[in-house]
Formats: sequence, C-alpha cells, structure tokens
Amino acid sequence: MNNPGSDKTFKPPQALAPTPQLYDELVGDGMENLAKATVAEILPINSGSVILDDGCGTGAGTTAVFDAVTDKSNITIKGVDIHEGALEVYKKKAAEHQWPAEAIKADAAKLDSINDDTFTHVIGTAFLFVLPEDGVGSIKEIHRTLKPGGVAVFNSWAHVPNMDPLRVASAKTRPEGTPEIRGGMDKWEDSAFLRGVIEKGGFASDKITMTKRDVYVTATTIQRYATMLWSFIGGTTKAGWLESDAEKWDEAIEIVKAELRKADGFKELDDGRLRLKFVANIAVATK
Repeated sequence: MNNPGSDKTFKPPQALAPTPQLYDELVGDGMENLAKATVAEILPINSGSVILDDGCGTGAGTTAVFDAVTDKSNITIKGVDIHEGALEVYKKKAAEHQWPAEAIKADAAKLDSINDDTFTHVIGTAFLFVLPEDGVGSIKEIHRTLKPGGVAVFNSWAHVPNMDPLRVASAKTRPEGTPEIRGGMDKWEDSAFLRGVIEKGGFASDKITMTKRDVYVTATTIQRYATMLWSFIGGTTKAGWLESDAEKWDEAIEIVKAELRKADGFKELDDGRLRLKFVANIAVATK
C-alpha cells in the first residue's frame, strides 16, 4: 500500500511514518469484516472439516470461522503465512481462544509439507492481490491440497471509497501534469479478473461462483483517517512527494475529508469515529 513510485527521499514533515501499527489503525476493522463476509459464503462448516487459512496473517479468517461455527469440537485449521511476526500473533490468538489451529511458516506457492487432497475448505482473504503473479502459483497449491468436492473462497475489493478522495486532493493541490496516485489494486475491482486468476490456478470455470458483498469498516476520526491516508498513499506517484506538498498539506487533508464525506455509505458515528462502505468481490471455487 505504501510502496513508493519514486526514489525521491523528500517527505513532508507532517507525513506520518508508515509503520505496521499505523497501518492497523488505518484499516480499522476492515480485515475482520471482510473475512466475516467471505466465510459467510461457505457456511455451514461442519464438524470434521479440515481448513487451510492461506495467508492467515494475524488470524482474521480463522477468527471468522470460529465465530461462525457452533460445533468447534472436531474442526482443525492450519494457518499458513510467510511472515514470522504475523504468525506469532496468530499463535497467541490460537492459545488465548483455544483454537484447534496450527501456525505454519511457508510460502503459499510452495506448500511442500502438505499432502494432496488434505483440506475440505480453504480461505484466502485479502490474499491474492498482494502476491506475485496475482497469486496463481498459490491457487495451484490450493487446488492440489483441496479434497475433491472441497471449496476454496477468495476475495478482492470491488470498490474502495478512499482512493478517489486522494486523487482529487492530488489533482487540486499539485501542478498540472503531476502523475496520478497509483491505484495498485484497480484491476481487481472487476470480478472477471478475480475469476480469471482462479481459473489459471486450476479451477474449472463452471465450478466458480461470484458475488458482491458490502463491507462496512469503522475507523478513527475523519481528521486522523484523512491524515493517515494522505501520509500512506499521497507520495506513491511516480513523482513521489513534492516540495509543495508540505506547504499545501492542510489543504490536501481538508479536500480528502470533504471527498470522504461524499462517499456512498459514509457516516460519522456518535463517538467521533467514521464508517465507510467498501464492496468486496467474493469467489467460491469447488474442486
């Protein structure tokens, strides 16, 4: 999300440092709510299910599963991720909640320790669009390790309400001809693209069903949210941050706030936080 498009080192002094903690604050409860909406598409999950939470991160998908099932006694989950720090959090959550879940450090495209036809379900939430080659290699491994008749569920964002405000702020506060802020995930907005990636991974077209679901995300105050957004993404153009961005910082933040308020589903809550409506593409693929 914060990968720079330029090698320029200048950064406005007002810009917040892009730490993992700041990113967690920025996304609010978005990953958890996306996971809930995604897992809902494959319910019920019955006793005896063996589940892979692929790219499990800190456990949003696993949490969604155990929040949704009533009989947890005979369900097992393997959470796979390549990031040790995320797995440490996952392990702590599993111990705290007494989940029957095992954390495995592995590249999702090389699940060498897992046999063919192992899982009844695979969850890949907020997953494919951050992987090399659109995650096709990982889908091939999912297809291999999924039992015949098993289901895998994936998602991508069909609409995010926070990119257009940034583009408007950039256009209004920067010189004409300044490169546009990168979208990064624009191609994933089309559900056909998500379907095509899953097909490349080995799933038959007639075994894939697609749907869209609204995902409401609650975050911090609008001032803080706009500042985090602009700090994270404002400098990702091919030109990087401009010297003039420091002078026009406050103007840009006010534009972002004004545009966010125009977004469909925007609401400022009684406690000062904001709520935004995202839209997710969700794909269920059967082997």
